[in-house]
Amino acid sequence: MTTLQDIKKDLPDWPDDVIDQWLLKLANQTGMGWPPSEPLAGRWKLLLTHPVSWWKEVTWTQQKRDCSFDKLSIDGRKTMNNMYDALIDGQDNGFGGDNSPARFQRQLSILTTTGEFERPPVLFPIASGLSPLDGNHRIFAHHIALQLADEDLAKYKVKRPDAIQTVWIGSHKNGEDPG
Repeated sequence: MTTLQDIKKDLPDWPDDVIDQWLLKLANQTGMGWPPSEPLAGRWKLLLTHPVSWWKEVTWTQQKRDCSFDKLSIDGRKTMNNMYDALIDGQDNGFGGDNSPARFQRQLSILTTTGEFERPPVLFPIASGLSPLDGNHRIFAHHIALQLADEDLAKYKVKRPDAIQTVWIGSHKNGEDPG
């Protein structure tokens, strides 16, 4: 089992919360482990896009950012559309599996009760917008909460969250993006 400290050996300056949310859960999935092989292979190749040596040059800061749909990257918007198709329209497209409906409902409840994300999602700004690395269910719930009708908000005695939320933003020292 991979621990936070195992990953911190390679990424000592990364915030624990970013590692815990994004890399730790992935490293502990079947067949993953830490550190990823170099060159990247398997699922790590799809998830990291660059070797750990590149990610060592990324710093993370918590920032207030507009997380509305049109501020997401093209791929982020595609993911949100696929989640809508699966979680709202009930299409079987792979995005509604595992515990996605429960995760979405939980995040929607948190957002409409507190007005804030449960934890700041992990995002990386790229040319087309904010690219979610971790937190798709939170961001999708936020997208839906921003669209709720005023009557529904009043009926359920909940509130619409602000578009601007606290998130983790990654930045590479050379200004490169992970795309």
